[in-house]
Amino acid sequence: MIQHILRRALRSLQENLSLNLVATGVIGATVLLSGVYLSAIQTLDRVVESWDRDAHVSAYFQPDIGVEFRFATKDQISARQEVAEVSYVSEQDAADYLTERVPEVDTILDELGPEVLPASLEITLVPSHATPAGIQAFVDSVSGTPFEHIDYGQEWVQRFHTFLTLLRGLGLALGLLISLAAIFLVGNTMHLVAYARRAELETMKLVGATWGFAALPFALEGCVQGLVGGSLGLLGVFALHQVLVAKLEDALALALAGAELSFLGAGWGLALLGASVLLGVCGCLWSVTRFWRKAL
Repeated sequence: MIQHILRRALRSLQENLSLNLVATGVIGATVLLSGVYLSAIQTLDRVVESWDRDAHVSAYFQPDIGVEFRFATKDQISARQEVAEVSYVSEQDAADYLTERVPEVDTILDELGPEVLPASLEITLVPSHATPAGIQAFVDSVSGTPFEHIDYGQEWVQRFHTFLTLLRGLGLALGLLISLAAIFLVGNTMHLVAYARRAELETMKLVGATWGFAALPFALEGCVQGLVGGSLGLLGVFALHQVLVAKLEDALALALAGAELSFLGAGWGLALLGASVLLGVCGCLWSVTRFWRKAL
């Protein structure tokens, strides 16, 4: 029985090569789009994680706060469990830093004096508290005297977190639509294969063959289509990664900030390959079911 099923499946693959190539191409395109999307989401996740790890708070002192009180405040904040590191930036340090990066401002600072820039504490939080909620809680706890203003630059990171969540939801919906379209296209393509073998299927049904016996060769065809299409799709994702990664890393060096544009891991690759096999089998079984119900 197994040899008969294998023989029928191989014969159908050879006799309907063009139709099977179309179905394989549809599966490959689906895996390619899914792989590119997953790679982009993984990279964005790493970027956000690197931003969270590098999150720091700039606390600017009020002008009338003395130097001794500033260092006492620095020692108090350094002792907190949320804090990994604290550095003191004087007015002159701030002026030197700004002049180094914007030389044109040097003449303006000479006229106004370095005191125009406030002294500050640059506070780096431990990773467990370097989240939007954790940073906000820390800022709320140290706000007020002796600080005139506290800048933690997390509003846009929070917006990016929201955008990333929305992107994941849209990607999931898009992936579902692509999968349904792929099942429809593969099913209709295989329906043509079933139609070409309608005489064989009608004869099998007349002599009492079960739906499972008739559908197994088609399921095997779908498995082959899924394996070939999924493998081609993953190769396409890898090729795009190799071609684009260097250019994107150069263009997004500042945004990536230590994150990597990495290829899909083995787990996701196997998951996509398994999904492509499932897609091919489901499409083929759907086509056989449609034809089997209409036959005779």
